[in-house]
Amino acid sequence: MRSWLDNHVRPEFAGRILPIDDAIATRCAHLHIPDRRNEADALIAAIALVHGMTVVTRNVRDFEGTGVVIVDPWQG
Repeated sequence: MRSWLDNHVRPEFAGRILPIDDAIATRCAHLHIPDRRNEADALIAAIALVHGMTVVTRNVRDFEGTGVVIVDPWQG
């Protein structure tokens, strides 16, 4: 698995993988506590907020109240 990740996945996505740094970890913690929202959702929202990105998802409810811009591509 490690070999596949290092030899195939990382080269394919080089320059497009965002690291989890202190700013993202701190923002994630503020979203996760005291709300206790799903940690993966809090992390996605934190990454989007720190980098000024939009979250595109059908699960809009999971990101409401985070302050992140949300787009539901299944809505017209």
